[in-house]
Amino acid sequence: MTAWTRIGIAAIAVLALSAFAPTPGALVPASVAAERPLSDAELKKINGWIADQGRDIAVSAVITEILGLTKNEETLSARGYAALDPENGNEIHQIFILPEGKGYLADHFHQDKVEVYWADKDLVLLTALSGVRGAKPEIMFFQEAQAGFNSELTWWAKYADKN
Repeated sequence: MTAWTRIGIAAIAVLALSAFAPTPGALVPASVAAERPLSDAELKKINGWIADQGRDIAVSAVITEILGLTKNEETLSARGYAALDPENGNEIHQIFILPEGKGYLADHFHQDKVEVYWADKDLVLLTALSGVRGAKPEIMFFQEAQAGFNSELTWWAKYADKN
């Protein structure tokens, strides 16, 4: 068998396999935001709390730089709302609306750990980090981050329904 014959067979195999391969996006939901555990009504309620009862807070430059929101130790101020979860050992949940349409930050403080999730304006997760108090946080693996972010949104949905 010549080299050209092998190349021809390989090309035919690639074409045949690609015919059976799923199209790009076939395994990915059309709208991740549509599947989020937080309804539009619950998000509207939370956005109202942020606007009416929230505070403008300087977000840690270390965190915003790791997430890619700032560079060179720039500070970023965002309006946020915090809630205490007495059912789970007084854990703290915070949600911020970022300036310039950069989306949301959601923080979850529990025990000596913190997770910070950055999502776009439709609450589609962009990236996340976690760490322990006093140590530099690190970027989370995306699957772990997505699971944690969904859990955080579920917590906010329940909180919005109760309050």
